[in-house]
Amino acid sequence: MVRAKCLQCGVTLTCGLLALASLSALADGNKEDKPALTGVWRMTGGEVKIEFSDKDVMKIFPHGDNDVIIIVCSYSAGKDAMVNAKITALEGKEKDRLKEILPVGLEFNFKWLAKDAAATLEDLKGDKVPPIMKAHLEGKYDQKK
Repeated sequence: MVRAKCLQCGVTLTCGLLALASLSALADGNKEDKPALTGVWRMTGGEVKIEFSDKDVMKIFPHGDNDVIIIVCSYSAGKDAMVNAKITALEGKEKDRLKEILPVGLEFNFKWLAKDAAATLEDLKGDKVPPIMKAHLEGKYDQKK
């Protein structure tokens, strides 16, 4: 009788551990659906630099390392590699020239597909997003070390 109860408890414990392991694997699987947004990325063969500096801050440098124009955005990573962003500030020497084209508050989203030290920014969309923004930002990026 005691042996039967021990066997039953052992089976229950094993099933419980398997269930917890399965839930953990499912949770980890959901993390893989969200894009990894860290570091500094430079467009392959281009000037554009994107910097994921803080947990929810992205800076876009359309002219590379200089401070002519810096587009500061808040962002959140969603499922299926989607990133939702909102322009929170314009910085740099020529920021006033950009205010009408890319106003503070402009919301947009894009897919960020990163693997190792390479990434692709594609499907940039949003209401009132000018075509020039899509033309400048979409493409392949290399992580800067």
